[in-house]
Formats: sequence, structure tokens, C-alpha cells
Amino acid sequence: MRERLKKFLSGMFYQGRVPSSIIFYGKEGIGKRELALEFAEALLCLEDKYPPCGSCESCRHMKSFRHKSIEELMFYGEDKRGKSVYLYLRGDHPDFIYLNPEKAEIKIDQIRAVKDFVYLSPALSRKKVVFVKPAESMNQYAQNALLKVLEEPPEDTHFLLVTHKLQKILPTVKSRSFLLEVPPLTQEELKEITGINDDILLELSEGSIKMAMKLKEDKELLSTARAILEGDVLTFYKKVLEVEKWEQDRQYDLLRVVQALLHRRYVENRSLADKQALDKVSMGLEYLSKGLRLSLLLFQLRGGNANVLYKGALSRYQQGSAG
Repeated sequence: MRERLKKFLSGMFYQGRVPSSIIFYGKEGIGKRELALEFAEALLCLEDKYPPCGSCESCRHMKSFRHKSIEELMFYGEDKRGKSVYLYLRGDHPDFIYLNPEKAEIKIDQIRAVKDFVYLSPALSRKKVVFVKPAESMNQYAQNALLKVLEEPPEDTHFLLVTHKLQKILPTVKSRSFLLEVPPLTQEELKEITGINDDILLELSEGSIKMAMKLKEDKELLSTARAILEGDVLTFYKKVLEVEKWEQDRQYDLLRVVQALLHRRYVENRSLADKQALDKVSMGLEYLSKGLRLSLLLFQLRGGNANVLYKGALSRYQQGSAG
């Protein structure tokens, strides 16, 4: 499947029909960034090749960019008050910038700096590239500022946006971009990339390199997920108390594994209970970062108080986000 996508990109590249803005979207951890970065390198390649030649001055600069630490690449400027602010990542390539959040959001000051960059003439390559990841981290003001650039984009500049939350990109930004869905990797592709031979781990990874490596390195994720769904009451209760102490990122990973196990079970038996459980886990993944206690959701999955999730804890987060 990945080769088919690369063939499509190759056709777009050699026909000279690359849009000014492309949004690479798909599930988390499936290699969207690497695919988009390779395409960025090709757009900048002095030999005009896709995949890029890897040896010209442009390609050497891009290779250097990949190997430097974030601290080495961070580029700062000044806001309207003269205060130092983080803008983007920039290496030795004068025609490439990588826009990412310093903390949680990409802010409007960063987009203003992008505007200054895009209206300069290319210094090394024939094109310039603005790479944005994660694109969903742009706040509304930043996205609206970006939209103004996308409405009249410079002919020599391409914007490559990468996201696993397409729904958080404004419709107006999406309408000015070419939407390119990146499919999950096949189990064979995952096996080749990660070296994992366990069919269960490969299946539960659902095409995600990131999840495959987490399952490989943190074996407790799978054993805990199974205990939550299938263990006896005492084991279940102990596990719930344990995971309540986990870091939020690890809790999120656990929920994704629970979701994968439930989906596998639902495909086999088409149970209404499993379908309802999947819906609850999807909500839990959305609201965990907003303060939802994981234990409440897990008790609900095992047939706890039917009102806990929908009429109790979760409703508060839904109301808060709506306001």
C-alpha cells in the first residue's frame, strides 16, 4: 500500500503538478512524517529526483537536519514588543523550515515568521518548503493567519502539513490544500520495519510503527489490557488501581491497546456490547487529556454503574469543551 502511495507522489512530482499545500493525514504513528519529509527533500533536491538523490548539496543539508537535536535547530526571533520568541526549526538548508510547537500550540507569531520566509527567493534550491507537524497544534489564530498565505501562495513555495487529527484543521485551510490520506502499514511492512515477528503484536499495532514499538518494549501494556477485559474481578480491580498511577501518555497507550483488542473481538462476534464498549473507549481517548479519570471508564467497560461515564464524569468534560 505504501508503494502505491509513493507511485502517486512520484507521478505528481514528475508531471510538475505538486499542489502548493498538501495535508498528509492518517492514523498516529504510521510513518506520515517520514513520507512527507522524503517528499520535501525531493522538492528541494538539486537533481529533481523523487526519491531524492541523497548526494547533492540540498540533500546533504536535509540529512544533517535529520541528525541534529531539536535544541540545535531551534530558531528564535522577536515579537512586536521586542521579546524573544521561538519561531521554528531551521538547519543549514536556507530553503526549508520545520514549524512545530514549542509547548502545546503553534502560535500566530510563528506564522508571521513563516510569511517573512515564504516571500524570499530560494537561496539554494528551486523551491522552498514549509513543513508543519503536528499541524493540528496550530491554534485558530495561527490557522487563520496561515490561510491568508495559502489563498495567494508564492509559486516557489510548498506547504507540507502532517496530522493525525484532520478534524482539528479548519475547513478553510483544508479547502486550500490537497488532502492525502496515508494508509496504515500492512503487517508485512511493519514486520520489515520493526523486526517484530509476533503476529498478535503486529495485528494489535493496526499499522502503526509507534504502537508496534511500544508493545514490543512495554509488554505490560498488552497483559494489562487483557486483564482489564478478560481477568477475574480481583485481578481487574488490582489492575485498575495500578493504571490510575501511570503517566497520562501510558494510560493513553493502554486505552489504544484495549481499543484494538475490543475491535478484534467485535470483528469476530459482532457483539453489541463490544460495539458499545468501543464507543466508550473512543470517548475516553478524547477526554483523557481533559481530566477524565481512567478508572471510571474501565469500571464502565466491565459493567459498572451505567451512569458513571455518560451522566457523571464524562458529561462534565463534554460541557466544558463545548463552552
